[in-house]
Amino acid sequence: MAAEPPPALAFPRPTAKYWPVGEGAWQIRLPLPWQLVSVNVFLFRRGGDYLLLDTGLRSEESLESLESALTCLNVGWDSIAEVLVSHLHPDHFGAAAEIRRRSGAPVRMPMVEAELVRPLGPGREFFAEAAEFLGTHGVPPSEVATMRARAAAGATGHERLDVDGGLAVGEQIDFDGGTLTAVAAPGHSPAQLCFVWPEARVLFSTDAILPKITPNIGVQWFYQGDPLGDYFGTLDRLWALDVDRVVPSHGRPFRGHREWIDGTRGHHRKRCDSIEAELGDEPIHAYEIAGRIWGEDRTLLDRRFAMSESLSHLHYMAGHGRVARVESNGITRWARA
Repeated sequence: MAAEPPPALAFPRPTAKYWPVGEGAWQIRLPLPWQLVSVNVFLFRRGGDYLLLDTGLRSEESLESLESALTCLNVGWDSIAEVLVSHLHPDHFGAAAEIRRRSGAPVRMPMVEAELVRPLGPGREFFAEAAEFLGTHGVPPSEVATMRARAAAGATGHERLDVDGGLAVGEQIDFDGGTLTAVAAPGHSPAQLCFVWPEARVLFSTDAILPKITPNIGVQWFYQGDPLGDYFGTLDRLWALDVDRVVPSHGRPFRGHREWIDGTRGHHRKRCDSIEAELGDEPIHAYEIAGRIWGEDRTLLDRRFAMSESLSHLHYMAGHGRVARVESNGITRWARA
């Protein structure tokens, strides 16, 4: 007699990971397939329905984890009446379109960033603007091609969408525990928002303040200008807030936002000094500078982030007369001023 086949493996549903933040507010932790292993999204009760702030990635694991937490809280998809998105990065908006389909809830986010997550129009090609930007700053064509292929493979984690409305700085959002006020927090992205809950003295810091790491502050094809200068302005605004707890989008809540801000300002000033020290009279491009500062033995994704960080510091220092930009043969290089 043939032996019976072993029973099929049954993968358990993702464990619901959620915690109360205060009256009518919860933090829900969702998985990420990256070095940064999770992202926090937030649920707010508004009488008979709920508001969701940020969405996690569009992945089976993330959506099942979110649904599991909602079920534990006795919240169905049809109880989600509105979805707000703090900024355009995939771990914050990736599942917005899918959640809108399941719940029927409108999605709102800062309009500057909403324009960047719309479906690609005629004549636009995936990653084309990013590829040109990377080449301009010294990334070799072979590495640009690899980055493009990997970005395409990772694009399944988000879905482009046309949002249902904007989300403005200063907007006040009422819920059962009080009022959230949207605070401008650019630097990590062009128009990121944080949210302060004054009744509980809580700051939902999204990606502007993180407990154990500094957010990536980088120049991108869609965010030129002066991201580091923008971020210093964000830190000034957040330092002035009268809050007791920071509830971030990655990691655990913590206290001491002003000490964190003071330390982070110092970190970026030291980074400016170290980048300036690498410059001489012979101009070099940002990709080479990033390799010198962060090291060459890193993944391509890390090297791309390092280059964007280098550029944010270079743009900031150029605005203060510390470095000079040199354009030659389609490549932007930098030298000491």
